[in-house]
Amino acid sequence: MSAFWDRIRIGDPAGSIFDGDRRYLMMRTDVLMGMVQEMPAALRAQALDALAASAYRHGGQSVRAYREAGSLDGLAPTVIEGAAAFGWGTWHFTAGRLQAELEVENSPFAAGYGPSEIPVCAPIRGIFHSLAQTVLGSDVEVAETHCAAQHGGRCRFVARRTDHINAPLS
Repeated sequence: MSAFWDRIRIGDPAGSIFDGDRRYLMMRTDVLMGMVQEMPAALRAQALDALAASAYRHGGQSVRAYREAGSLDGLAPTVIEGAAAFGWGTWHFTAGRLQAELEVENSPFAAGYGPSEIPVCAPIRGIFHSLAQTVLGSDVEVAETHCAAQHGGRCRFVARRTDHINAPLS
């Protein structure tokens, strides 16, 4: 059993899942992403941006807790392990001085949404935003540059330090 699962409390009498004081929810991806599909097409991108912002804000609490509990070098592996354990796909994270990148195999959000004209992996974008900001030690701008729901394959994300951006992310 991994260190991640040693921290998780599942199936307590209250019917909850916890990692420390952070509560989690297990649900089908098509239920969550189907909510976005049920919205008028003109609002879907806005809803996904709101979901990314919420994942950044609230998921960032987990990133901060993991950072406080260990070293900065151990942060990305801890987040990656947690992502895989909770079914968020297999993450491949790299970071340099000014930029971080993430590739995700088997995104549950792309799978739950199905074919799309826009990137749909907003929760991953939000968590990656928090992780990249912490690792790079600066505010960052994040973009999903390739989404499996649009093009197949792996989803790709890029984060660049905002104090070093010369061109918009694509």
